[in-house]
Amino acid sequence: MSLAGIDERLGRPVALGLAWMALLACACWAWFMFRGAELPRPAPGISLPLPAPLRAGDVVLLFAMWTGLCVALMLPAAAAAVCIYLRVARCRAAVRWPCLGTVLFGCGCLLAWAGFAALVTLLHWALHDAGLLDHGLAARHPAVLGLALVAAGAWQWTPAKHACLQHCRTPLPGLLVDWRGGALGALWQGAEHGRSCLGCCWLLVPLLLGGGPGNPAMVAAVGLLALAELRLEEGSLASCVAGVAMVAWGTILLFP
Repeated sequence: MSLAGIDERLGRPVALGLAWMALLACACWAWFMFRGAELPRPAPGISLPLPAPLRAGDVVLLFAMWTGLCVALMLPAAAAAVCIYLRVARCRAAVRWPCLGTVLFGCGCLLAWAGFAALVTLLHWALHDAGLLDHGLAARHPAVLGLALVAAGAWQWTPAKHACLQHCRTPLPGLLVDWRGGALGALWQGAEHGRSCLGCCWLLVPLLLGGGPGNPAMVAAVGLLALAELRLEEGSLASCVAGVAMVAWGTILLFP
């Protein structure tokens, strides 16, 4: 097999792998929605007291929730790279265990996403214990969501955002140029690709922190935007248009 065959139609094993990734993403979204649905909602005219400070077990669950969300958001950006990495590894004679290398590549992506989820968890923890979040895990002050929208909208126009988006849309050139041998090399290369996936979506995640991760409309909007940027032929244009809309919405919230 040669590298020229990388762009051929996916075989059955790769298709099954993609199906498994899709099921994992759906499971993450379902768990996240369930977590938001079980949160208490105040009756009209009645305000609930401030949430109690988080305990160690609550922080662990919070980290698991944000990790699941990050994995669900980033999987569409990483699925193609994982499949292509497996094919490239099988083409290279120096790779003794291509399947193991591919697993380590995927684990590297997960490590990058889990690290980012840990940072979001710390921010969420600080906002929660400061009394800035309600029982729906959303910001009490619209200005917080406004700042998140303006920051995310401005990032949509930056060259770094579009470079990461291009890398995730066509991962083969980057994999070949930055190829690293050995188990640690596969893990490191996976972490690098996971970092590129974060470059596409990292400022979309705080939107859920401002609007509430238990808000199905907000979660669906962020997920569909991330997917559209990657899969639509005019994904870069969709990213810029969404950026303008987010800056406009955020400005309205900041200056009502």
